[in-house]
Amino acid sequence: MAEPKQPDEPATTKPDKTGPAVVGGMNRKRMLWIGGITAAVWAFAINTGSTVFMIIVGVLTLALIAVLLYSFRVLGKQRKVVALLQGSTASPEARRDALAALSDSKDSGSPTHIFARSQLLAADDPAAALKLLDTVELKAFPPAMQDDVSLLKVQLCLGIGRTAEARKSADLINLANPGRAEIRPMASAIVAEAWARTGKSKEALALLDSIELPPDNAEQIAIQARVARVFARFAAGQRGAARNELGALAKTDPNHLGRFVMPQFRAHPELQKLARSVLQGHPSARQHVKSHTQKR
Repeated sequence: MAEPKQPDEPATTKPDKTGPAVVGGMNRKRMLWIGGITAAVWAFAINTGSTVFMIIVGVLTLALIAVLLYSFRVLGKQRKVVALLQGSTASPEARRDALAALSDSKDSGSPTHIFARSQLLAADDPAAALKLLDTVELKAFPPAMQDDVSLLKVQLCLGIGRTAEARKSADLINLANPGRAEIRPMASAIVAEAWARTGKSKEALALLDSIELPPDNAEQIAIQARVARVFARFAAGQRGAARNELGALAKTDPNHLGRFVMPQFRAHPELQKLARSVLQGHPSARQHVKSHTQKR
């Protein structure tokens, strides 16, 4: 029998290009709190009549103003980067233009720009994106961005079969981070895949069972979760359940089985064999074989 057509690279291998997290944001409520506390401290200082105390409060106020000005400057730069990334999704040309703009920027070596450039490179060259991201230590990124950086590393490593490295980054992600609750469902599915492929199948299945699909991106998250579940079921020795999950993926789109049969993902040979078996039994694959036979 002729071999079925190999699936195209699945969308789940490509990291989201959502942009770096905007760190800290100075919203109206936060500014009111800062202003209120500062005014209260000044009122207390004036009420004491102590010149020394008022000088100390004055110095602290100047330091606070300096910190706020620096924060606004950093946030402004980050918002420009996010806007540039959002515009890059229009076409490959827009992505290349955005990458060139970031590379030519005077801040091209900053952690935020490195992260943004890695996201843009990920679509075409995951290995190069990972190499660029590795030029900056995780602790150099703002704390609010570190989970996003680790998540991107997990995706990149899984996409080129470097599962041990994916596991290291996955274990650094705080899935309970309240500041990044919106990314938890997708992050959980990606972390679960890293766990499933490195000896933590039980924990991976438990994590997958905890995912609540949000209104946005529910389909994409569900596919990634099912991919992770295939790896987890297979690693747990549940071959029949893994085959059923593969069948469900193929029913949605046979191309999703590319995660298991394409060599760059380095899936276990037995899992590759199982995925090919499911692919061969799919109607679209049989139609391809029939067409190929008729042409001969």
